Amino acid sequence: MIRAPRAHEIPLLPQIENAADARYVRVGLPRVVDMPPATVASLEQGLRDGRLWVATSPLNRPVGFALMKLRSGTAWLDQLSVLDRWQSRGFGAALIDRSAATARAWGFDTLYLSTYLRVPWKAPSYARRGFIEVPRGEWPRAFRLQFITENSHGHPSWQRTIMKRDGKDGHLQRR
Repeated sequence: MIRAPRAHEIPLLPQIENAADARYVRVGLPRVVDMPPATVASLEQGLRDGRLWVATSPLNRPVGFALMKLRSGTAWLDQLSVLDRWQSRGFGAALIDRSAATARAWGFDTLYLSTYLRVPWKAPSYARRGFIEVPRGEWPRAFRLQFITENSHGHPSWQRTIMKRDGKDGHLQRR
């Protein structure tokens, strides 16, 4: 089930992100584990703004979450994390779909994200869910700045890309 988190669940979400990030060690990206998770403040703001959702287990406990942000006139999937033992059960896809549906309801035709290119549960998984890579030469200034920020946090730029999932022709950012 996908729903908005309850206020008392917000402090659990950085823990979910950290636990989910442990997978990166197995693919040679141990630095990701050392990066700070989403802050409680940004998650609380996401909840207030209707941009934060959790995936829940059959016992209604959060096992994953998605945080969407609005950046420079675009809808941006800022964070998607699902606990390892709950992977491959459709929770990530459902969180993506909720984010995309909300973006469309708010007038955005495209949902963007940045991700790792060759990590199996990242770009290849997003591609199976309708995302396509945005060529670097087509990145608007805001995306280049986002990428620079991510690089400064330790993400290796040569292994990362920006992807989009269109609702229409791919060039519209907002109706």
